[in-house]
Amino acid sequence: MSINPNMSRRRLIGAGAAVGAATLLPTGLLSACAAPAKNGSWQNWSGLYKSKPSTWLKPTSEAELISSINKSVGPLRVTGAGHSFSALCKTNDTLISIDELSGVISHDPATQQATMWAGSRLHELGEPLWARGQSFCNQGDVDVQSLAGACGTSTHGTGSRLGSFSAQVRGVRLVTPSGEILEADTKSQPDLLKAASTSLGVLGVVTQLTMQNQPTYHLQEHEFVEPVETVLSKIDDYAKNNRHAEFWVFFEGDQAIVKLLNETTVPDTEPPMFDLPVSSVLDLSSRIAHGIPGMDGPMQSMLLALHSEVRRSGRAYRIFPSDRDSRFNEMEYEIPVEQGPECLQEILATVRRSGLRTLFPVEYRLVAADDVWLSPFYQRDNAAISVHQHVSTDHRPLFELVEPIFWKYGGRPHWGKLHSLKARQLAELYPRWDDFQRLRMQLDPQGRMLNEHLRSVLLT
Repeated sequence: MSINPNMSRRRLIGAGAAVGAATLLPTGLLSACAAPAKNGSWQNWSGLYKSKPSTWLKPTSEAELISSINKSVGPLRVTGAGHSFSALCKTNDTLISIDELSGVISHDPATQQATMWAGSRLHELGEPLWARGQSFCNQGDVDVQSLAGACGTSTHGTGSRLGSFSAQVRGVRLVTPSGEILEADTKSQPDLLKAASTSLGVLGVVTQLTMQNQPTYHLQEHEFVEPVETVLSKIDDYAKNNRHAEFWVFFEGDQAIVKLLNETTVPDTEPPMFDLPVSSVLDLSSRIAHGIPGMDGPMQSMLLALHSEVRRSGRAYRIFPSDRDSRFNEMEYEIPVEQGPECLQEILATVRRSGLRTLFPVEYRLVAADDVWLSPFYQRDNAAISVHQHVSTDHRPLFELVEPIFWKYGGRPHWGKLHSLKARQLAELYPRWDDFQRLRMQLDPQGRMLNEHLRSVLLT
């Protein structure tokens, strides 16, 4: 079987259901879970968190949303695509899906800003924005999230001069738990804007977001393998000389997969006639690595050997994302950029000594500072370091081993990914923590927008 030279890195190390092994996956894991299942249940993308809301609300308009909130009683939570690994949306009370609040509302060619319904999936916005002459300034390699979810958790791509989705928010419209509509932008209620741009969904239901975009652009991707030590010695140069620079390292190897993205005018790459089902290879490899002692190293070596140099180009919104079907759980912390390489090296050494089995590599990205109150990138350029475990194995031993290393380097956790920090510890990491809490109490004095997870994160 020949290997497609245009095979993307995520198709190799971040997607996939095994060939002939899709039947091994629990049925509930085969799709994102924004809408209720037939029995009214909810679960997140990885299947780690599940609940059965007593009431599902799925408004088709903002007016219907307000009416539903006014008639509701008790706690409220909002779900988008269910792609957060943390329990942000889990509730047995009322769960609101904003899937129907979708699409581009308006755009401004002069400012390159666009206002969109907050329930829009990121992958639904690329083409409509392009038709209006705009593209997101940056995005990650997953595009199934809702716009509200991506902004509400400071979801990000990579780029030392580029911030998260939250950093690009220029306007917010939300419905408070009391049914009041509030609007904020850079001139009107700027404090509310800085709080609502990363709100974890606790200030109310965000219905519209105005994003700072840029004129449409194409990207060229270059992906290659290089020794880890070489990459770490060159990461500053890679960051300086490329629009996007990131890499991945397997625990049982000394080679890294490097990915660079830059704006380009070269013609779009033609889709391949045949694409190796590497998603399937990854999933099956994960099950072998966790099911047979001593096979994690050989499986990692095999995946690395399968990787060939990649060069491809196309519209930005088509180059950024990759398929992601192989389910896993993830922990990510944002580390001060100067300490990123040292933190990564300690993680690699610690896991190697532990003998823990894992297949997925460590992911290393760069994200620019912003001024959003609860953004992990508040006033600090960061290296985003992520560890993963396939859903076929317990993620806790690996994550519990690695998390104290993140703390040692002053890491702030990604809100949408797994971590164990509580309010007291988190308050020490965010200079505007108290300001956010005062505003939250003002908008939701009864704590209706909190679930068990959020109470532990914000209150105790």
